[in-house]
Amino acid sequence: MTRISIPIAADADPKKEVSRLSLHLEGVDAPAPIDVDGNALLKVSREIPDMAQDLFTIASCIYAADKAVARTSVDDNWTREIAIEIPIEHLETWSAVAEPFSKTVSYLTGDFWQISFRKGEKRLIQRRIRKRSIPYKRAHGSAVALFSGGLDSYIGALDWLAENTTERLLLVGHYDRDVSGPGADQRRLKEVCDRFFPKRTELAQAQIGLYEGGADTNFRSRSLLFIALGCYFAEVMGDDVPVLISENGPIALNFPLTPARRGSCSTRTVHPEFISGLTHILREVGISNPIINRYDLVTKGEMVAGCGHPAALHAGFALTRSCAKANRRTYWVNKKGALGCGLCIPCLFRRASLHSEGLDTELYGIPVESLDNMIGDAREDILALVTFLRTRHSDREIAARLLANGRLSMEKLSDYVDMIKRMRAEVLQWLKAKGSPFLQNEVRAC
Repeated sequence: MTRISIPIAADADPKKEVSRLSLHLEGVDAPAPIDVDGNALLKVSREIPDMAQDLFTIASCIYAADKAVARTSVDDNWTREIAIEIPIEHLETWSAVAEPFSKTVSYLTGDFWQISFRKGEKRLIQRRIRKRSIPYKRAHGSAVALFSGGLDSYIGALDWLAENTTERLLLVGHYDRDVSGPGADQRRLKEVCDRFFPKRTELAQAQIGLYEGGADTNFRSRSLLFIALGCYFAEVMGDDVPVLISENGPIALNFPLTPARRGSCSTRTVHPEFISGLTHILREVGISNPIINRYDLVTKGEMVAGCGHPAALHAGFALTRSCAKANRRTYWVNKKGALGCGLCIPCLFRRASLHSEGLDTELYGIPVESLDNMIGDAREDILALVTFLRTRHSDREIAARLLANGRLSMEKLSDYVDMIKRMRAEVLQWLKAKGSPFLQNEVRAC
C-alpha cells in the first residue's frame, strides 16, 4: 500500500495565494509539490467558502495523489492501494464521512483508497493583504456549469442560457499544466458564448495538478475535482445554486461494449452511483448545492439535435475537444490540425452525434474513412464498438451489463436500456455512412 502524508508549509505562496502543499510518499525521498492556483479563484470571487473550501482541498490532494502513484507499481498494473491523510479545517465533520468517502473515491478510480483527515495548520486559500483598496467582487449567477472544453459541457451551457433567458451562468473550468489544450479550449468557447449571450457568463478557471508531471495519466479523479470546484463557487452564490454536469447518458454510464470492458477498467467519472454517493456525503457535511446531470437519459446525438441554440452550436462545436487520447499522437495519420484521435470511444460517439446534423466535417488523427483493419492498440475501441454493433443484445442482456458496471435506479433501468439501443442505432447509422469499405462490410448485416 502506498501511504501519503500532506504537510502544510509554514509559508504560503503569495503569488498564487495558497498554502504550499506537498505529497510525501512513503519510501520516496523527494516530496511532490501540489500545483494549485488560488489567485485564479480569487479573481472571480474575493469571498472564500467554508465547507466547500475543505472539499476543494480534499479533491485537489486526491487528484494529485492519483497522478503521483503509478498503476504499473502494482501486481495487476491497475488496482492501487492508497492511504492518504489530508489536512482540513473541519476535522470532526469530515472524519465522520471518511469511510463512505473512501469507498466513493475507490469506485471512481478503480482503486482501494483509505482517506483520513487531520486538522490543518492553515486553510488552502490564503488571500494576501492588499496595500490598496480592491473593490469587493462576488461570484454571481443562478447556476454553476462545469465547463471542460468538451462538446457536451458546451451544449449544456448553451441549453441553460437559451432556457433561462435573463439569468447569468458561472462557467467553471479546470486545467493541468501537464495537459495541453483544455485551458485554451475553455477560453475560446467562452468567447463564443459572449458573442451569442453577451454579459451573461463568467469563466472561473483553476490550474490544479502536480508541478512536475505524474506517474499516472488516467485522470479518473478529475471529475471529483471538477465537482469540488463547482461547489466552491456555488457555496458562495447560495445554498440552492445547482452545480450542472453535462454528460450524455451512454458516456456517463460507460456501457461496457464487451464483457472484457467491465469492472475497474471502465471509467465512472459521471456514473449515477458515483454522483449519488458523493451527493449523500456532501449533504452529511452540510454542502447542500444540488449536483445535476440532466442528460443522463440522452444520447450525444440527441444532445446535438436538441441543442437550444443551434447557431451558437454551429459557431463553436469545432472548438470543443472530446478525445480521450489527444496527447498520444504517435500513430496518428494526421498529426497536424487534428484535435482528436478519431478512434477512441469519445471520438467515435462525437462523430456519430454530429453526423445526423451534417457537422461531421472535422479532421481526425486516424479517420474511420480510411481504416482497413482493426489491428493494434490504437484500434482497441473501434474493435469493441464493432463487436457490440454486430451482436443483437436483448433488453435483459443490456440491463445485466449496465448493472454489472454500477448500481442504478431500478425505476429508470428500462429507460437506460432504451437509451443504449438508441445509441447503437445512432452509431450504426454513422458508421454505415462514413466508415471505410472494410468497416462497412463489418457492420453490413447489423
